[in-house]
Amino acid sequence: MWISPAPFPGASFGSAFLSYGALVLALMGGAHWALATGPYGRNRIAVECLIGLAALFAAWASLVLPAHLGLSLLIAAFFLLTLRDTLIAEAAGFPLWFASLRSYVAAAVIVTSVLALLRILI
Repeated sequence: MWISPAPFPGASFGSAFLSYGALVLALMGGAHWALATGPYGRNRIAVECLIGLAALFAAWASLVLPAHLGLSLLIAAFFLLTLRDTLIAEAAGFPLWFASLRSYVAAAVIVTSVLALLRILI
């Protein structure tokens, strides 16, 4: 990607990169739907469902927006989702290994998305 003269080499590479990021975001949001099936109160179930829905909507929107906006949305969504998951990992009932694994996945997506975004903008 960095050695190609085109800002975003090949439409297929750009759409594949955005599609993969959107898929990972949707799957990470889907974990919140799984949490919503637990034995929790109505407020917690509603919050988990809304977080899962927001992640799914952000994933879809990142695919239909222009590439630079889609990447920016993915970066923001992964950052916010990971921040929330990290801050409430114990209270949410996440095993600590699961929260750290999600952080690693999100960090990888954020770094690669930032690099792709920089390539588009430069």
